[in-house]
Amino acid sequence: MTFNLMRYLPLSILPMLLGCGTPAEEKPAAVLMTRAQALMTGTPASTGVLAFLNSRSTTVAVLDNEVPLNALTAQSLVAYRNGPDGIESTADDRHFVSIAQVDAVPQVGPAALEALEAYVRGTGRVEMPLDEQVGIFHGIAFNLAEARRVLAAANTAPLNVLQGTVGLSAAQAQAIIDARRIDHLVELSRLPFMDGAGLQALKNHVALAPEGDPCTGPNTCQAGLSCTGLAFGGPIAYGRCRNTAYVPGDGDSCSVLRPCAAGLTCSGPQSGAEDGLCRPSWMAGTFTNHADLSLPSSTTTPWVSTVGVVGLATVPEDITVELDLVHAQPSKLVLTLEDPGGETALLWDGPNEGVPPARIPVTRGIPRDGTINGKWLLRISNPTGQGSGTLRSWSVKLTSRWD
Repeated sequence: MTFNLMRYLPLSILPMLLGCGTPAEEKPAAVLMTRAQALMTGTPASTGVLAFLNSRSTTVAVLDNEVPLNALTAQSLVAYRNGPDGIESTADDRHFVSIAQVDAVPQVGPAALEALEAYVRGTGRVEMPLDEQVGIFHGIAFNLAEARRVLAAANTAPLNVLQGTVGLSAAQAQAIIDARRIDHLVELSRLPFMDGAGLQALKNHVALAPEGDPCTGPNTCQAGLSCTGLAFGGPIAYGRCRNTAYVPGDGDSCSVLRPCAAGLTCSGPQSGAEDGLCRPSWMAGTFTNHADLSLPSSTTTPWVSTVGVVGLATVPEDITVELDLVHAQPSKLVLTLEDPGGETALLWDGPNEGVPPARIPVTRGIPRDGTINGKWLLRISNPTGQGSGTLRSWSVKLTSRWD
């Protein structure tokens, strides 16, 4: 089970709490701050924006009326894509490959980039975890899990349920019926008569989360599920709905050559042990930050990037860090990992151990009876100040157990 959790707090506080921590003056030019995140080349949101702009179905009319951008901005983006001859699908056509390239197009600025990001998120063009914000529509915020449940209700609930049970007005309910199939939240939010009260009513109607979806405490999951892995003690205040009933084979011994039964994962061998124990599959996860963190030549305070972990059991077993790091002098770097409880582990001591590998099992420092759900910090320092580079992304891969 994999959760690419770049940020998982809702709304606009997310980037401030789980951001990379790079000083503003050190951010590369390609880092363009928008409402929901740093829209950086290589992140899921930027990939969605670039794919949208490169699609031939993204016409001036779509950009002008659907996103919406102003007419001049829409025309400039399509004109750039069509190349100097101004004709689509000819040899001089151009392809957007970076957000900086988009930003350099005449008439494009922060407002246009923000609108593009909001549109690709709201229309489902961004790969994101269930916890991540899709957008704010008529003042109502939706993460991906909420958006999916609301769209399912909008597409399946009978007219009498939309009015009587959900509480929509007759005009709102009929507009939904007439519009089916509704493919995304942008479309739903723009239906005739739809407003914040209507969207909130739909959101309330599907408030109880199914298995695996985010939850915020008791009585927020569907029947038979528990809100597990709440990460209190900091800015994070939710977990995931889990079926915590016993799974046959839980606790059996396992190894690489003796895998667990279906629904279970082998915990232990990922840290190098010969044998491990079978745990329910939901007790394992990979959590990723598409950091794009600039690492300039400096001997000052370490650079810090954060990954949020939710929905696991209470304490860690396997801890593995995976790095996508590009640096001129990687053997000069010192990497440290900190768990949500403040326990630290020296991941890699470059001056004494050489170039850090892409995958580092954590076998020292962090105890296996500490906190697992919450903010995990990766600190990178360069004691000699030699070389510069970029932390493009990093992941913490975890298995857990009950304390």
